[in-house]
Amino acid sequence: MQTTNVQVNTLFGTDIQYIIPLFQRHYVWDWDEQWQPLWEDIEDKARYRLSESQRQQFTHFTGAIVIQQKQTNVDEVPKYEIIDGQQRLTTFQVILCALRDICNSSGLERIGADANRYILNQGALLDDSGNEQYKLIPTQFDRASFISLADGHIDGSSGRIRSTYEYFKDRIEGYVNRDMHKMLTLFRSISNDFGFVQILLDAGDEPERIFESLNARAKPLLQFDLLRNNLFLRARIEQDRDRLYREYWEHFENSYWEQEVTVARRRITLSELFFQHFLMAKLGEQNVTPLFNIYQRELAGTGGVEHELVELRRYSEVYQEMIDCSPDSEIGQAMSFYKTFEITTLHPFILFAINEMGLSGPDLVLVLQILESYTLRRLLCIPSSATRNYTKLFSRLIRYFQGRPFDLGSFINLLSGEGANATRWPSDDEVDKTLKYQSFIMNGMAIRYVLYRIEIRKQNENQLLETNILNFDRLLSLEHIMPEKWYNTWSLPLATEEDNTPSFDCEERIIYEDLFNSEYRENNPEWQNEPSEEELADESYRSAFVVAISRLLNLNNIGNLTLLTGAHNSSLSNRPFIEKKESLFQNSLLVLNREICEYEYWEAAQISQRSTNLLAYFHSIWPSPECFAESIGESL
Repeated sequence: MQTTNVQVNTLFGTDIQYIIPLFQRHYVWDWDEQWQPLWEDIEDKARYRLSESQRQQFTHFTGAIVIQQKQTNVDEVPKYEIIDGQQRLTTFQVILCALRDICNSSGLERIGADANRYILNQGALLDDSGNEQYKLIPTQFDRASFISLADGHIDGSSGRIRSTYEYFKDRIEGYVNRDMHKMLTLFRSISNDFGFVQILLDAGDEPERIFESLNARAKPLLQFDLLRNNLFLRARIEQDRDRLYREYWEHFENSYWEQEVTVARRRITLSELFFQHFLMAKLGEQNVTPLFNIYQRELAGTGGVEHELVELRRYSEVYQEMIDCSPDSEIGQAMSFYKTFEITTLHPFILFAINEMGLSGPDLVLVLQILESYTLRRLLCIPSSATRNYTKLFSRLIRYFQGRPFDLGSFINLLSGEGANATRWPSDDEVDKTLKYQSFIMNGMAIRYVLYRIEIRKQNENQLLETNILNFDRLLSLEHIMPEKWYNTWSLPLATEEDNTPSFDCEERIIYEDLFNSEYRENNPEWQNEPSEEELADESYRSAFVVAISRLLNLNNIGNLTLLTGAHNSSLSNRPFIEKKESLFQNSLLVLNREICEYEYWEAAQISQRSTNLLAYFHSIWPSPECFAESIGESL
């Protein structure tokens, strides 16, 4: 290993070529953490150079660059593979491109020509391919964009490389302001005042170990970046590296895996989340941090680099199908449920079921249905801890099935046998009680989803009905048919003299407020306490009081809830039933709402009837463990 202090002019001042290997992370620096601080340093150095008294200034240390020489023919430009430092080298090359282009368009061609010598090799013996003229060859991801800049074709550049160019071009133009002296000192500052420690590895050095010891940079490496570099640095044969990259890893080199997702209130890239779930599925462990260290200890070297890459690619293709939730995929259809509720804790087990147990077809569909029933019932009945212990539970299930054939009966028994509140599978009775009395109170989003899925089932059942393509999103709102503040506009029927029972289509009615004596009204202006018969204003109001109590008891029954699409006038929500169904439901495209319009009035009996119908659909879509066991001929 040879260590040398170098500046930009010594790095790029001769015919040379630095190659960023295919497996390295592509360019990721951005303005707030890297570009802006670097520009401030460049501007400070340039200002010092403008001052006579500051000529003998110290070089600004910019970081380390680790390179390893490649074997070349004697008539080729010397080539070096960059092991570490590609972000810095790329940034300075882009800055030089910006400076050169400004000079060429401002009548400062001589400075521009000098800058160009740091971008392009000028030797007469360059090969005919044209590749040797570039002092830097980025990864495939950034190559076309950078080459366009180096050739002076700005329009051909895009992405982060183009953004870097535009940022520094704007800063240079603002600072120089067509002043040739300022431009010259700026160029000299960039060329001479920024130093690097260049580490040249010998043939016997281990680049992966050196790389890992130097990765604490301004833009920290992700665990997935460490994995990529380690894998390809272990693939010693260069030709094999390129093939392995193209066949297995290029799949990861795009913005798809860089997108950020929210997990447990923190932002994480999709590649990191996949890496975590991959390890959990492989190992059956709930704690797999730090990811790269765990991988090195448990999986690195098992079967060789190509086998490791095959496994990562195989898992990632299933994972992408899970994340994308394509309606054309059985896996995607099932995973849309977990995406809706932002649940990722089951992903490792589903990866394990597909990739390790080899589940597919009807067996996989049934497992996914079982998991959804288990999860949704918990969201409804135990919302405060619905997913709290899933990581521990499903890691335990992975370990149970490792090395043994998968059995659906055992799987159902293991889930249904969870007795603790933290992991139990709610029964039919518990679900019915929740949906009849606490639907809206417990988990409004889960209730919306239940009604949404029932609506889809009802639409599919009616072959004569033109299916309404409905997406579950936050614009699909939950609506009380009998409003929460029904007492303001929904009057109560008084009993008839013949049988002392209220008639809902009679004209003699009373408003809720008038039912009670003045003391109750004074102490409960917002009806926060449920009244008793003793607080009635008149004994003849007892039948109306019974109706009022039944309304209060059924207010949050699922039978009293429906869905509305799009925006509506909230003032309509509290209107009497006849007016409300004409304004909100009759023109609705939803089967749920068309059914409501079949009723002449809306009271406890109608709510109960609809509730029974909806619960039957619920149990059909999300069966109990007993039903699942019965369907496969097992007993719990």
